[in-house]
Amino acid sequence: MKEINSLGKTFGPVGSFSGLVIFGAGLFLTVMSGFAGIVVVVIGAFVAFTKPITTIDYEHKQVRNGDKLFGIIKTGQWITVKPDMKVGVYHSNKVYRTYSRSNRALDIEQKQHLICLFDGNGQKLMPLKQVTKLDEVELEKMSNALGLERLN
Repeated sequence: MKEINSLGKTFGPVGSFSGLVIFGAGLFLTVMSGFAGIVVVVIGAFVAFTKPITTIDYEHKQVRNGDKLFGIIKTGQWITVKPDMKVGVYHSNKVYRTYSRSNRALDIEQKQHLICLFDGNGQKLMPLKQVTKLDEVELEKMSNALGLERLN
């Protein structure tokens, strides 16, 4: 069984919204001028719909961290889960800053709890799943499914 987890938006909330606006403008330009509009549509679709994902294959004990380009094309390399690896929780605080034309800053803060894969030394390798709150049940379930210890 494979599980695909989305980890947010590659260009953040403001970038994703800007991509949607560019995508819509490109659709309008395609009707008016043809080729130039198609280029703008492709750029807007890339910015708006690209997102980071993690694919977990529980049967083969493999994980893949990559991007879903244009919301369709999956990238990334498969990594085999080794017995000395561990699963733990990583707390992330991301701040997206955008400036308006009057040089006012708009900060969007996102606090995330990520279930991550760690190597034997405790170094973070990759995020596996984004959870809204610290969920011990979800961490235990993923630890048991991959056959790994929990990182304290």
